[in-house]
Amino acid sequence: MTDAQVWNQFANFQKRYERKYVRLWYALIRRQAARVARFLRAEGVDITLANMSTLVSRDETEALLRRLYREVGVRWANVEYGNLQEYTKGWAAPIQMKAFGFNAEWEAILDIFFAAFGGEKITSIDDTTREWLIRKIQEGRAAGLGPEQIARAMVLDKDVPLRRARVISRTETVAAANFGGITAARKTGLQMIKRWVNARDKRVREAHKDQAQGGVGGEMVPLEEPFSNGLMHPGDPKGEASQVIQCRCIASMRPVRDAQGLPVRA
Repeated sequence: MTDAQVWNQFANFQKRYERKYVRLWYALIRRQAARVARFLRAEGVDITLANMSTLVSRDETEALLRRLYREVGVRWANVEYGNLQEYTKGWAAPIQMKAFGFNAEWEAILDIFFAAFGGEKITSIDDTTREWLIRKIQEGRAAGLGPEQIARAMVLDKDVPLRRARVISRTETVAAANFGGITAARKTGLQMIKRWVNARDKRVREAHKDQAQGGVGGEMVPLEEPFSNGLMHPGDPKGEASQVIQCRCIASMRPVRDAQGLPVRA
């Protein structure tokens, strides 16, 4: 597949799930705001500020983030399996693989991933929600508003939750798909290279533009080696925010073959 074909396939896939999860993140953030508003009406400003860490529930955020990775990661892993099989159609020994499912194996993979990176993701999402709500309370108090007025403004604010839902959904659906693709490549037991494919438009950030423009786009490296920007894949949770937030790139997997046209074992 060409980079354009890879990108078009991924863009159609990712946009579908981004739309779905924008709705879910938006609903979650507004539920959290409504919970804080109820508490504010009952307990007042100072007690609400003191209890903000418990009012924004970590469990809710983790549950939705896991749901996203479970669905998007598994589905893109299977798309990548299909692509890998397509690449090897004319080989002496084409790749044959079983599809991933929503099963114990994938849950075990997710458990490892979330143990390593999930906590930081969840904390970042929750902290940003708390900061918005705290700022809302503090601005209301500075303006001389009472708890009821502040709570009403908090519940009626739809713009901030929607903007945040869009950022979270895009960032995490891209990260989850790339995580799924890497996992699929590892499960083949074959040597793989991965190619950084960018969105091929004017919105691509400088660091992710094509190599000819000083970016990482089009770069190919072995599966277990990082790209020149230090990331293992687009959306890598170890990457800096400037590299991963709202990134739209995909790592495309390519199997390696020997001189006889046979897949090379890892």
